[in-house]
Amino acid sequence: MEFAYTVEEYIQDVSVQEFKAQCIDVERFRRLCEQCGNYNRRWSCPEFSFDPMEVWDGYSQLRLYMRLMRGTKPEQPMEAALTALKEEKKKYFDLLMAWESATPDSLMLSAGTCDLCGDICRKALGEPCCHPEKLRYSIEALGGNVEECARRYFHTPVLWGRDGIAPDYYILMGGLLMR
Repeated sequence: MEFAYTVEEYIQDVSVQEFKAQCIDVERFRRLCEQCGNYNRRWSCPEFSFDPMEVWDGYSQLRLYMRLMRGTKPEQPMEAALTALKEEKKKYFDLLMAWESATPDSLMLSAGTCDLCGDICRKALGEPCCHPEKLRYSIEALGGNVEECARRYFHTPVLWGRDGIAPDYYILMGGLLMR
């Protein structure tokens, strides 16, 4: 069964200074990341060899980009929705990489963890990243609160599925840091 949905796109420019004050808490989100199976097992996820605040401090503007996948049928199965979400994430990544290429001195922030290598990242094997030219970090990996970001800048709460049923919509949140 396929997930029936439409895509809505939203953009909001915000100063990095404001975003840091409203949505960044590196220590809190690092602790939350520790509870995830990707922690220190993917190059895009903490633990990092750098301070995430140095990334934020290197830029002055953030163009937030939210891609919302709204289900068009009630009570759709979560499995089908997650398959569609994976496909949308690829489109999302390609779009933001194009933005980064077209914007000098910018850095794309991806939506969620990197999955370019599939289920097993080379970091888990003690090997270097096999796609370093595409390795990007997400807002949450760098200490950002995506739920607060969606609420504050897009007036959209994050929803969660339950009992095998997809939520009414899924959100992919990332953006472009600019100097």
